[in-house]
Amino acid sequence: MVTTNAGKSLDAPKSGVGRLLASLQLEQSDDVMPPISAIFPNEIQKIILRHLDWQALIHLRATNRHYCDIITNDCQDIWKARHDARWTNGKRRTTWLAFKGLKYWSRTKNWTLHAETIVEGNWYNECLRRSRLDQSVAPRLLALDVGQSQQNEIWYGLMADGQDIVDCLKVIVAKERKLSLDAWMAQRIELPPSTLQVVGEKVLTGISRSVAYQEWKFLHDPVVKRYKLKDRVQLEDGAIAIAKFYDGADQIVTSDWIHSFAEVYVLQELDQLANIVKGRLHMRSCGQIGSNYPILEVLEEMKFLFNNSGLTDDDDMPTAFSGNVDDYYHQDNSLIHHCLHCKTGIPITLSVIYTSIVRRVCGVQLDIIGLPGHIVVGVPANGVDNSSRVFVDPFHEGRILSYADCQNIVARYNMTFNEDMVKGIPDKKVWERMARNLISCHSMQAIADDANDDESESTHEWKIALPLRSLLSDYSHGITNFRELVEAPGWCPQFC
Repeated sequence: MVTTNAGKSLDAPKSGVGRLLASLQLEQSDDVMPPISAIFPNEIQKIILRHLDWQALIHLRATNRHYCDIITNDCQDIWKARHDARWTNGKRRTTWLAFKGLKYWSRTKNWTLHAETIVEGNWYNECLRRSRLDQSVAPRLLALDVGQSQQNEIWYGLMADGQDIVDCLKVIVAKERKLSLDAWMAQRIELPPSTLQVVGEKVLTGISRSVAYQEWKFLHDPVVKRYKLKDRVQLEDGAIAIAKFYDGADQIVTSDWIHSFAEVYVLQELDQLANIVKGRLHMRSCGQIGSNYPILEVLEEMKFLFNNSGLTDDDDMPTAFSGNVDDYYHQDNSLIHHCLHCKTGIPITLSVIYTSIVRRVCGVQLDIIGLPGHIVVGVPANGVDNSSRVFVDPFHEGRILSYADCQNIVARYNMTFNEDMVKGIPDKKVWERMARNLISCHSMQAIADDANDDESESTHEWKIALPLRSLLSDYSHGITNFRELVEAPGWCPQFC
């Protein structure tokens, strides 16, 4: 223990440097030796303070007014470093959002999930705030009534804290999982998940979905044009937002930060596949550098990614994409990250992947064509007669189609063809169609589970269909702010 001039006792700093500073400051009287603050200038003291841990800084700050002032006001870079090391989600608060305009949009739409940007110079206060917030998480998890669906203030508070408590939740869940694993390894006893683990996983899932929901609403809002972000919003962005909706506690706990699994994986895979096509085009053009490859050459080379049946097992090349005809109605076929991983899916998801790769290769954004009963992609008309346009069927090995082929597809469904059927579908309608496909898949699973009296893991999976409905444009429950979102059907703890 050390004693201040005021007679108050404090725990001594654990750090050796901290003990040195405190002893020189407290135990030497002015007539024997001047205080250390008079010996070293502030810049030198700050260099020494960089070596102190979190607790040592707090203890030293309490010794006297000089250190209270220098640690609080002149060490913001030190506190920022401590902040970034302790809260990996916190240091990205100004950059983690998918779109720069989303933060301002969230405030104007009465969403409270995204906190204000940290003002440089307030890192000490921010560290104290986050530390106090972390201390409140575990007690709130234990007090949360997971069976209460309406007016659940504890649930609302945890959802509103959102990104700020993700780091703490990840630590709690990971610790509880380790305790269960240690018990099993030591005594081969499989303990049920603890309350902290179960509730913590539900809160992480709820936060993940609420962030994905906001990004989805932002992508659909006309304000995107106001922020001049139209060129930045790509077709795959909506598909990624849907994939993020499925990120649960497992993905968040094991990732560097929230949503990294779906978003980073999808973008990296699309970039890598585009580079493969570019490399093959580069070889075909005899080393000519440039991205102005004729679109027909690009489409021909894309067949390699959607039909490389001529390769042998020894060829170090990616597996080709194919339509999942064996399990067509499985939910994974509508999730872009699963399709990129398994290289299989349904027409609309494969079409989104196909167009995203082509755009990266040559800069041309292909149209998504919604034919009756099937989806293909088409080269934009750009004043060309439809009869001369080129289309592609990503579901069937990337086969290149003619206008007559599209007419034949429609004829198979006993429908009369008209030219409007080969018009491109707007991105928002493509995204909503993907969401509806998922809801349909989950509904079919629920019916199958009821028929089989099945209480397996799939029973939990189809519960996501209820909150997923809130993504649809004709959703009957009006959601205009964060409070209404938390109170909406399917957003309570039971469905997370």
